[in-house]
Amino acid sequence: MPALSTPQVSEQTVATGPPTGTSWLVRRPRRESLISFEVFPPHPTRDPEAVWRNIDAMASAGPDFFSVTHGHSGTNGVSRETLRHLLKQTKTPAVAHLTCGGTDRAGLDRAVEDLLDDGVRDLLALRGDPPVGGGEWVTHPGGFDRASQLVELIREVEERKFGACERPGKRPVSVSVACYPVAAKGRDFEADLAALWDKQEAGADYAITQVLYDAQDYVRFLERARSEGIHLPIIAGLVPLTDIKRLGRMTELTGVPIPERITSFLNTESPAELRRRGIAATLTLIDELLDFGCPGLHLFTFNRPDAPLAILDHLRVRDAARQFRGGITAA
Repeated sequence: MPALSTPQVSEQTVATGPPTGTSWLVRRPRRESLISFEVFPPHPTRDPEAVWRNIDAMASAGPDFFSVTHGHSGTNGVSRETLRHLLKQTKTPAVAHLTCGGTDRAGLDRAVEDLLDDGVRDLLALRGDPPVGGGEWVTHPGGFDRASQLVELIREVEERKFGACERPGKRPVSVSVACYPVAAKGRDFEADLAALWDKQEAGADYAITQVLYDAQDYVRFLERARSEGIHLPIIAGLVPLTDIKRLGRMTELTGVPIPERITSFLNTESPAELRRRGIAATLTLIDELLDFGCPGLHLFTFNRPDAPLAILDHLRVRDAARQFRGGITAA
């Protein structure tokens, strides 16, 4: 595919141009299921070509957007190489993960500038995790310790580069944030909810949940968030339920337990049967979330394309069937 053009956006374009960015994709009325993939950069000591092939395979299927975590880079922020690759090779928006750790305010300001100069227009603002192996979060001298501060900084850099624009969906930069619908081990649910309010007030456009395994958890969280005045669209973060070891690793990383009914259903010695059951369980969860009005789905792919692509294909068949029954044309 030809490289994407990344022109500078003038203040007039910001005010009058068509909506752009992932915030518009999340907010606009849809007749097809919105789905996005999270990927991470190749590990420097492993086979990078295999990772690029997997990322390209997912890109060729045309998800609504990607998010690019910093993966194994060992540094703050994101992998610019992976973002540049996606922006050059595809027309799919790429969301850059940006974290508070490892640098001061001036360093974060430069990081946002660099991403915008690369053509990135979608950012996921995160505080970041404590050091691997345990320990408490340590704020860098002169840096931030809250994602809401990072959201505010992104909006400041946006206004400096492109001019002021307050209308959601019309801004040249889309900012997403994380939220935590399950009272996971090591997390304070009430504090997380208050933090989501702060991120909204700082200028976030939408939120992506930590991994979910139960649609009712999403519904309860949404009801509580709305009762607290949080109106952000909230996308459900999911992991394909096709790999028992990876699910265990997710529990270690997130503190979110896997429901016993899922582990029992996935209990089989056959890899092929596990894949069938895992995809079936994931699609069931997706159907329940969409029935509850969830505006989109975000798959943590671990750079493995097989299950995400199968899920995307099933969703498109389901969407087409719904359109056929309703006699409507896809938006």
